[in-house]
Amino acid sequence: MQIHTTAYLDKREVSDALVIAYYKGQLVRPDLGHLETICQAPIHAGDFTGGLGELACVWGAEVEEKRIFLLGLGPEESCSPEKLRIAYGAVAKACFKYKCKSLNILLPELEYAPKAVVEGLLSAGYIFDLYKSEKEEPLEDITLIGKDALKAADRALRVMTSVNRARDLINGNADTVTPQFLAQYAKELSQEFPRITTEIKDKAWIQHENMGLLLAVAQGAKYDPQCIICSYKGRPVSDEHTVLVGKGITYDTGGLKLKSIEGMLSMRSDMSGAAVCLAVIEACAALSMPVNVTCVLPTCENAIGKDAYKLGDVYKSRAGITVEITNTDAEGRLILADALSYAVDAYNPTQLIDVGTLTGSMEIALGNSYMGLFSNSDFLAEALTSSGLHTHERLWRMPLCEEYREQLKSDVADCKNAATPKAGSIICALFLEQFVQNVPWAHIDMAPVAFAKDARGYLPKNGTAVGVRLLVDYLEKQQREQHDN
Repeated sequence: MQIHTTAYLDKREVSDALVIAYYKGQLVRPDLGHLETICQAPIHAGDFTGGLGELACVWGAEVEEKRIFLLGLGPEESCSPEKLRIAYGAVAKACFKYKCKSLNILLPELEYAPKAVVEGLLSAGYIFDLYKSEKEEPLEDITLIGKDALKAADRALRVMTSVNRARDLINGNADTVTPQFLAQYAKELSQEFPRITTEIKDKAWIQHENMGLLLAVAQGAKYDPQCIICSYKGRPVSDEHTVLVGKGITYDTGGLKLKSIEGMLSMRSDMSGAAVCLAVIEACAALSMPVNVTCVLPTCENAIGKDAYKLGDVYKSRAGITVEITNTDAEGRLILADALSYAVDAYNPTQLIDVGTLTGSMEIALGNSYMGLFSNSDFLAEALTSSGLHTHERLWRMPLCEEYREQLKSDVADCKNAATPKAGSIICALFLEQFVQNVPWAHIDMAPVAFAKDARGYLPKNGTAVGVRLLVDYLEKQQREQHDN
């Protein structure tokens, strides 16, 4: 994707379409000249009113482009970055219909417009057709017409490139996107971005580190587990160090507590947390952000078979806590527990954030528009929530109920890995909290939003990589606050 900018409408190059935005009943920009007359026909006919995401196509002999898209942004008073993402997401979908490869976009004169427009276009314009014989033709060239748009547009392009690469990982075949594939992908990131360093820890290292929970989950799998560590030091003089831990279950059968067929259909996406973390560190490097971030990604399959780990058995974690397995389909918390323990001891982080598709009960509680947030730090929780609102990748803080810890008690071990179905997401978070010591920590359960059954707004069907923009925004705000102080 190429993005260009020009300050003036009459300086644009010819493209497949020109996009002109309208508020409901009102032209967004008054500087159209003779184009305003050409655009009147569908408005006078009542075919176009300017409602959010509404689109009309106009052809005219006096227009250099093949067509003009009239785009509705809804009422002016309710316009927002999210409304622009939705509206320009509709433009991206129209480009597939009309086979447009290039666009000229007359930007609304809003400070946030360049970033939001690019996010909506690139998100809704995402294509995953790797396994299709007939390929879609993607949008290749965008020119934004407006002053001072290049910096914000370029930033959005870099972040959305990382988002869409994460979607590719999530959508890929589970027999392709194995722990070893993710490890190789991480190595390639360090080749592409010199400030990223990657270490791949193999099964022998995992055994040496006594990561008994990760080994237990992986023991029935065809592929050996890997622990992937990517570090980006954008501010070496600072002691601030954020560690992200991403769940990397490359396929989840549920183990001996076997999932249903329907439940397994999307389980190639159970490594979404790891994919999001890789995309965040890639975006940090692409933007040369002055932050220090390390990703610790435990990756393996949760397979079914004669070697699969057993219900009722007890396994010892890296932290020395023994765990009775009461649910083999509660495996994500097990591999995260060993990774969190290692992250605390190895990196002494100033803050620790884990991300993953942890519990179906989170989706029952929140639907498909929010992720669950658990934290031992009010400051961290509030800052992440704020970034979630800003990016519309929203978080809802859930409680860490002390009285529920009783449900994790075991007769034969230090704790269980799961309890009753009630408050399942909270029980999961309480289990993980045992492994973070006193480090400021946040747990993001992205199960409700990681994999979409249908396209919604500017989000595509299947892998969404929701969480990348949120975490990049959070890290950017953090570094600005540190600079101001």
